[in-house]
Amino acid sequence: MKQIPRRSRARTRGAFTLVLALGLLLCTAITASADTTRVRVLVSQTTAALPWLAMAKENAIPGIDLSVAFFSNHAQALALMLRGDTDLLVSGTSQGWENRLDGSPIVMIDTGVWAISSLIGKNPAIKGFADLKGKKIAMPFPGSPLDFQTRTLLANEKIDPDRDVTISFGPFPQSVQLLLAGQLDAAALPEPLATTVVKKSGLLRLVEYSQAWARFTGGDRQSPQVSLFATEGYARANAASITAIVNAWDAASKKVTASPADTAAQFAVALGVDQGILEEATRNTLLAVPSPAENKTRVQAYYQIVSKYFPAGPRPLDERFFFIP
Repeated sequence: MKQIPRRSRARTRGAFTLVLALGLLLCTAITASADTTRVRVLVSQTTAALPWLAMAKENAIPGIDLSVAFFSNHAQALALMLRGDTDLLVSGTSQGWENRLDGSPIVMIDTGVWAISSLIGKNPAIKGFADLKGKKIAMPFPGSPLDFQTRTLLANEKIDPDRDVTISFGPFPQSVQLLLAGQLDAAALPEPLATTVVKKSGLLRLVEYSQAWARFTGGDRQSPQVSLFATEGYARANAASITAIVNAWDAASKKVTASPADTAAQFAVALGVDQGILEEATRNTLLAVPSPAENKTRVQAYYQIVSKYFPAGPRPLDERFFFIP
């Protein structure tokens, strides 16, 4: 048998060791990939997205690869979730329950945004909802979260929302143009758009909805605005992952709230706004993630208050709509 020289044998052993190491690294990578669950989330391009962008950037959840994308239309986003093209949807709280009432298999997992909008206008004499009698105001669409919350707040000030004010409906950019043209007295706008038009268009923040809601409740500024949804089938099949995601969402929300300047520096480009504007918009957004059980209690209480102003009137909301992992 031909002998391999000692130096050649050393090189052979070295090469074999390198191949074995590379093979082990490849196997480890494949195993890690197999052990990682990919979770796709759709969010609106508002300050509600900030904790989710932070979670994705920081790879905050062990074993979960979080993919975040923006949507502009809730109905289209819901359709994507129902056919399995996304796993989770972060959208308006009331839009979720309306879909459930209409027969969708959607469930609410938790709520993360408890104030995000302000009433914007030109007239500094308007300091609250009590000053809107006889005025023309804009909402995004009939039955929108801002529509029925506004009606509730007007009624609390002894103003009939159907007789004492004129409510017009249209997309947010259209409402801004009508405000600037003097054809509206006020419009309800979310963040960061509300802060953007105040800083760049010379409009005024007449009142924050959180302040008006605190006046209505006797001190509680929080009302459920943006929630996390899934299909019931997905939620039940992935309860452990959902628990981990909710915990990370809570931690990220606290971090965003504690460091709005740092958050704005990281994500102003993603949201398409100036850094200073996003910092202020973040300060005007109430981010909090309660336990799913506490969320259920708070959302049900809010639902009972505002449901009389739904276009179709109040309808019972079934218990299974609230998913408790």
